[in-house]
Amino acid sequence: MVKLYKLIVFFFLVIVSNLNVSAQLKGYALTVSNQSSFAGYPILYVNNFAGKQVSNFTNYPNPATLRTTISYTLSAKTKVNLRVIDLAGKQLAVLVKADQPAGKHEFEWEFANNNISAGMYILLLQVDSKTYTRKVIVQ
Repeated sequence: MVKLYKLIVFFFLVIVSNLNVSAQLKGYALTVSNQSSFAGYPILYVNNFAGKQVSNFTNYPNPATLRTTISYTLSAKTKVNLRVIDLAGKQLAVLVKADQPAGKHEFEWEFANNNISAGMYILLLQVDSKTYTRKVIVQ
């Protein structure tokens, strides 16, 4: 039963991650409403974010073997927190935690520095109160 639960959580994270990445590339943001629900479950909204704080949140190469370069563009100076979590939600590394000016930013993440083995991981980019995600596949 525990294995089935973990498998369901894994597929849910992959699907939501893919939806979020696809929406961000098209200029939309996925948000969960805290005030409305359907049958007790929160409603997921797709919003066009014209006043977006982050654009071009990517990582390449992906899949990667030794390292990946993470890049994003900020529209204004803001507090940035870039973390890596595994599919179980455990935080593995904090890559960036600082105030950063507007403009393009890049960070080269070497997997050996954080003892990262082959698998799938999630990059969480928190900018003020918004969170953006990307998946990273390590071979």
